[in-house]
Amino acid sequence: MNKSTYIKVLMIFICIGTTVIYSQNVPTTLEEIFGSNKVELQYVSSSQKSTVGGWTQGASMPHPRWYGGSVMYTRNDTSWLYVLGGDTTGQQDATASCLRYNLNTDTWEYIAPLPGPLRVNAAAILGDKIYTMGGFNAPFPAPAVASFYEYDINADSWTQLPDLPDPMFFTGAEGFEDSLIYIIGGMQDNVADGDLLRVNVTVYFANSMQFSDATSMPEGTAAFGHSLVDRSLYITAGLTGTTGNFVPNNITLRGEVDLSDRLQINWQYKTDRPLAVYAHYDYVKSEDEIYSGGGSITSGTSPTASAYGYSILADSYEIEPDLPYNAMAFHGGYTTLPNKSGTFRIAISGGVTTGPALTNQTWVLTEIVQGINIDGGTVPEEYSLMQNYPNPFNPSTNIQYSIPSESFVELKVFDILGNEVASLVNEQQQAGVYRADFIANNLPSGMYFARIIANEFTQVVKMILLK
Repeated sequence: MNKSTYIKVLMIFICIGTTVIYSQNVPTTLEEIFGSNKVELQYVSSSQKSTVGGWTQGASMPHPRWYGGSVMYTRNDTSWLYVLGGDTTGQQDATASCLRYNLNTDTWEYIAPLPGPLRVNAAAILGDKIYTMGGFNAPFPAPAVASFYEYDINADSWTQLPDLPDPMFFTGAEGFEDSLIYIIGGMQDNVADGDLLRVNVTVYFANSMQFSDATSMPEGTAAFGHSLVDRSLYITAGLTGTTGNFVPNNITLRGEVDLSDRLQINWQYKTDRPLAVYAHYDYVKSEDEIYSGGGSITSGTSPTASAYGYSILADSYEIEPDLPYNAMAFHGGYTTLPNKSGTFRIAISGGVTTGPALTNQTWVLTEIVQGINIDGGTVPEEYSLMQNYPNPFNPSTNIQYSIPSESFVELKVFDILGNEVASLVNEQQQAGVYRADFIANNLPSGMYFARIIANEFTQVVKMILLK
């Protein structure tokens, strides 16, 4: 079946007495609810901050927007949520404007705009570079695009890169190690064989600026919920189906990257997500838990605030506290702050909310997920420094240690000559099991040593950085 057999449709999202109009060159089965009213733009003031569960309301985004690319970037102890493009009218428009939210100062600011407008674009990060790709650059009946851009955080400037192999949208993207981006699933807009949903995994090699095909997923999905833990890609839920019957799904996929050939991925089905959704987000909460929240429970706009935690080790889901508002197609990012013993933060903003309506609200969740006893709550019986994992590593690894009583802990990394290259922990800590991340972006390959000193206890482990 070729592209001409598809019916170009308007996707119309119903608000409170209003309609959000959004178009795509996709089969008629996604949603056909027609109307004529304009979208409701919901401005939310944050002059009087409120708290819902563990979420705290932040400064509102300058203007309501949805379906933009987004990532979190952290330097030292400061984190920013970057929002790239999107739709600021709800009328299928695409914008080139980009902005970022400083979680520490609770402020928004505009940054350099994209070279061209985009919406429903994917985003990923490698070091100090942010990448965004695909999506739409104009209202219906414009097709999807293959545009691919790189943003230099330090220079506040964009560079246009070689186009994607195919125009695509609703894709996921994850930066891997220090030079690869895995572009996962989504939908293609120039398909000649009738397979609109992508099973493809495309790898971008930043050093050579070239694309290669990796092992395909076992089934196609619009990959909204995606994450990377260690060397494995995770996909939760999304849109699935066949021409004539696209619906949200509840699949969970794990794809383990073969480090001897990074184009080889071992895909496995895991336990189904309890709630089928799309237009949601996933966040890596720890080495064992993926936090998954929000989205729409239908192929139209039926936003939910439901959230779940997926345990990688147990391969099971548990109910988490709801998001602070019903949200789909919102922007989000996450980080675990370095040197803070696992201060985990999520920031979310915008999207379509209850009603639905296009919103500009911003919320931040802060949790301490490390520095507690991860073995079920018992106090460790002895001091210990575990072997880092993964090992060898590139460019990041985590180091776990235990302290049986309150101690001043010093955890440092040294090179083979005995030079200190990183101070990971230098503070008083309560009894517990802790993890610290070591990121070696700017260090050469070789052997390194992690040393812990806690009270009178000292231990050293060898680590191998292999680039």
